[in-house]
Amino acid sequence: MNTIKIIPISVSSSDKTNPFQRPFSVLSSFSVRSFFSLIELIIVIAIMAVILSMLFPALSLSIQNTKSIQCANNLKQLTYGFIEYSDDYDGFFPSDVHVHNVYEHGGTNWAYWIQPYLENVQVLNCPESPDPAPKNNKIALHLYDGNYGWNFDGTQGKYGRWSTRISQPAQCYLLFDSGDQCITYWSNKWQSLLEELDLDWDSKKEGCNRHRNAVNITFADSHIESRELDAFIAAPTPSQTAPWFIKWSGNSILQRQAIPFPKR
Repeated sequence: MNTIKIIPISVSSSDKTNPFQRPFSVLSSFSVRSFFSLIELIIVIAIMAVILSMLFPALSLSIQNTKSIQCANNLKQLTYGFIEYSDDYDGFFPSDVHVHNVYEHGGTNWAYWIQPYLENVQVLNCPESPDPAPKNNKIALHLYDGNYGWNFDGTQGKYGRWSTRISQPAQCYLLFDSGDQCITYWSNKWQSLLEELDLDWDSKKEGCNRHRNAVNITFADSHIESRELDAFIAAPTPSQTAPWFIKWSGNSILQRQAIPFPKR
């Protein structure tokens, strides 16, 4: 009778594991790179540069919009200051009547007259302007420049109570982005208007249309608008009509002429 021998077979621990798992020795046979090649690094940098170039215009636009909103808020507070001033002075805005020195002229010192009605002088600063807010003293407020201007000769107190004289307050400019303090200090003509708005020289963002060619404006009824430069100037405009309500030189029409530096 034949004898059958059973020969034991040794099974390693790795063979006893899950059949879907591979021994560590197999995994370790592949080399794992722990660094980028120079070409891969250049590709990553190029992709990041493309992404940043796409995001930067949107970020820049967002910053500009934020500054324009802050500017509009400043103008709103200044407008309230004018209204409160007129309430205390029987319905009159500052004027150039009874002026004995440069610090009494209503047009070039309106920031001084309105300052007691403001929370702080920082609201006199347009965030897009390169010029800072003035210090809170008479001389600094007289020299205030490069931020906001007042429609002085259209609404000043010399012509009477503004609420009586201005028949269309929702169409009358009160305050706006400007180069100089008031419109106008000199004769009421095209050249003077450009000089006050800082459009007659390369004024950069001291010019009135500093918000991507737009000007922020508050009207006599306290509402705010943003207008492109040409719409803001609104020429031709007859004397004493909206939006300026200014008596132009010769009691004639403000005729549109060339603007030497229309771009900011």
